[in-house]
Amino acid sequence: MAWNKYYVFVKGAYDKDLLLKDFESGQEVNLFETNKPETLFAGEYNDCLILVDKELPFEFLSAGLGVQAKAMIDIFPEAEIGVLLENSTVGVYGYAVFKEGTRIRTKYGSEEEVYFEFGNPLLEEQEAPDEPLFEEEELEEMEEDGLSRHEIREMVRFAKDFRVPGKLVKRFLGIGFHELNPAEVKLTRYKRKASTNKN
Repeated sequence: MAWNKYYVFVKGAYDKDLLLKDFESGQEVNLFETNKPETLFAGEYNDCLILVDKELPFEFLSAGLGVQAKAMIDIFPEAEIGVLLENSTVGVYGYAVFKEGTRIRTKYGSEEEVYFEFGNPLLEEQEAPDEPLFEEEELEEMEEDGLSRHEIREMVRFAKDFRVPGKLVKRFLGIGFHELNPAEVKLTRYKRKASTNKN
């Protein structure tokens, strides 16, 4: 099963109750059960607020911030906010880091192109991959199959960028995504209160 990531992390000074005042809490689940979120999930792990929502990450990934992204930055002016998007089904990724209300880095793209990029590469982007992106034989096969050098460079770029959201998990939770036991990360399902539904 593909593990899709639609995460927003808030580390530092935050007030979860203030953020969720317009929502009603429901069932508690573990991280496994938020893989394909249809509503908002929120919880805490290693002093970090975790929000899982299919739409929220996109609010942070373009030049102009969405209404919810701006509201979060206003609510948590002293926090570090991390946004992680990874969907292997459609080949889309994105990541962003904000510190004390200022955008530090954003990159959002797909297999075909980079849609938006801002700031200098993070340390996580500069680290060598844990394993080779492609074996030498694979690269040779790509050339033999008629792919241009530009097309191969784009495939390598995408493979490298797509791994960054998973690496950023450690920055916020203190542990890498693959070291995390999703059954131990407890989140609560939330739905917007009827009186605050958007029209």
